[in-house]
Amino acid sequence: MENPFIFGRAVAGKHFVDREEELRELTASLLSGQHIVLFSPRKMGKTSLIKRVFEDLEDVDALCIYIDLWQITSTHALAKEIVNSVVNKTYTSAEKLGRELKDLFRSLRPRVYLEMDGQIGVEFGRERVEEALRDALDLPERVAKNKETRLIIALDEFQEITHLNGLPLEKIFRSTLQHHENVSYIFAGSERSLIDMIFEERERPFYRFAKQMELQPISGGVLERFIMDKFALSGKKIDRDAAAWIAEFSRGVPYYVQHICHEVWYMTGEVVDVGLVEQCLNDRILPVLSSGFQTIWNRIRSQGQRRVLIGVANEDQPKIYSQGFIGRYELKSPAHVEKAVKSLNRAGLMDGNEIEDIFFAEWVRANFSF
Repeated sequence: MENPFIFGRAVAGKHFVDREEELRELTASLLSGQHIVLFSPRKMGKTSLIKRVFEDLEDVDALCIYIDLWQITSTHALAKEIVNSVVNKTYTSAEKLGRELKDLFRSLRPRVYLEMDGQIGVEFGRERVEEALRDALDLPERVAKNKETRLIIALDEFQEITHLNGLPLEKIFRSTLQHHENVSYIFAGSERSLIDMIFEERERPFYRFAKQMELQPISGGVLERFIMDKFALSGKKIDRDAAAWIAEFSRGVPYYVQHICHEVWYMTGEVVDVGLVEQCLNDRILPVLSSGFQTIWNRIRSQGQRRVLIGVANEDQPKIYSQGFIGRYELKSPAHVEKAVKSLNRAGLMDGNEIEDIFFAEWVRANFSF
């Protein structure tokens, strides 16, 4: 029997955890031409949601293109990725594309070829990079007009443009995309400070350019039903208390639900109870992750930061700026705590006043007391 729980990659279809309201809002907005800023903390299921939305949109004949900026290292690479992604979604014949090149590109003089896997490849020189990028950014609109269809383009980890060419690149994007009438864009990101800087600061080109949406944790009831249904469909059973324990421990984040259930599913013959879930966490999941967590811990040189992490991991809803918390963990002052928390947020170890990785929090709790 196939394990019904998948983690570590984007999922769609039967593996997708219910987000019906978000699906409806995104689908309706994008079909009407509305651009979307989609913010989501890591592991909340942003990419899976995008791919699930694409399934619905393609049922109504929209053409959907996903581009991950996380792996883009230069403006030239960005232009090339946009062009190749659009071309491979909208053209099946390199010969037909070759005949239409002059109408699709104003500045670029690209070369069209076939990859070994049958994909169409488009190559162009590195000179006049800004003109090449403008041409690449305009390509979706020209293709959409030619084919009389709506294109939906998701630019995942959009905050990465700040590491490419920052403000000048934002200006090029905005000045080009604002004229598009047949393309809807999803600007998706997982780093709040950078997404807010791009779309919320008045002096930035993208200020209030798109409707903002933020993924929230999934409710415990929805997750419990998802867990119990998946076990049942695979011929196994999990009791309600165990499903509730997983949903609560996971803080409504689908990644942790999928990860825990994936491992628990292998450990059980028939029925899962809370004891088995706890055993799985302590004996199967945390030991595998321990080496990586130890490396992270060793890189934290500040004793103040370590003590904040220990306190947050060991207490339920800790009041980290209170005198009680400061005294228990031998911290110096509220200002000292604030400085430590800011550093831990910048390092991606905390999100606000919580430890970002739930498994890391559990590892800290299991290994350190004060």
